Amino acid sequence: ANNNGLNIQWETVTDRNSLLSILKGLLFFVDSPGGMLVIPVISGIDKPKFPVVEDSDPELPLQDCLELILASKNPWGIYLRVKSQTQLAVSLQLLQQAYDMGLLYHPTWLNMDIAHGIFNFQGYMTGQEFLRTINQIFPHVTVAPSWPQEALDQGYTLQLVKDMIKLFQGTWQDVSLQLQAVYLERSETRFKSLLQNQPRFSLTVEHRTGKEGLSGGNHSVTSLHKGYRDCVTKCVVYLIISNQNKNVCKASVFFVIYIKLTQLVI
Repeated sequence: ANNNGLNIQWETVTDRNSLLSILKGLLFFVDSPGGMLVIPVISGIDKPKFPVVEDSDPELPLQDCLELILASKNPWGIYLRVKSQTQLAVSLQLLQQAYDMGLLYHPTWLNMDIAHGIFNFQGYMTGQEFLRTINQIFPHVTVAPSWPQEALDQGYTLQLVKDMIKLFQGTWQDVSLQLQAVYLERSETRFKSLLQNQPRFSLTVEHRTGKEGLSGGNHSVTSLHKGYRDCVTKCVVYLIISNQNKNVCKASVFFVIYIKLTQLVI
């Protein structure tokens, strides 16, 4: 970290063992200072009405997952990546319960692929319903919407981004648009001009790496930072997801940099 940014450790929860290893600091053999935990949420197989952590075996209920996180002495934020429409309301109810008990006071982000405007694809929750459900049950989150995969063949086109911004323009919560570097590579949209009058909006760029390090999308991310070089009111969250250590506690590791956008600090 330096004067222009803050390095924050993000990690993906895949099952109970991976979560316990993260919370105990076993993943890097050091006492973890906390950070953000990404929790992919789906419907349970044994109990379809209950949210569980994706790919966990045995299934890890989201409620148990949250209880373990909130009992930790370290300040872990929560990033729920909800992949099942039926589990959005239930997940929010669990957050509300924790909040009412005075346990939830660290950053909480809520992500979901949504449908709206030009990206109104079937099989996805509409953006209006997504936002309405959040506001009705537990509104104290950073709203982190993403586009359906089917909409990104040509990258983040101008109309895709405009429709997403228009959808959340009147919200009082912070909004972080979720971008994937591989699709950003195909995009010509100038995000700076679109977001310069949107003080509550930020960007999250997710970049996956393999054994050879950064690949696919690196140029686009660098260009994005250059485009924001003179803008000091916005924030880019840059996620580098390592796929090299899948055998280590089954946890993907995120390295995140919050950037004041005066220069690239990676």
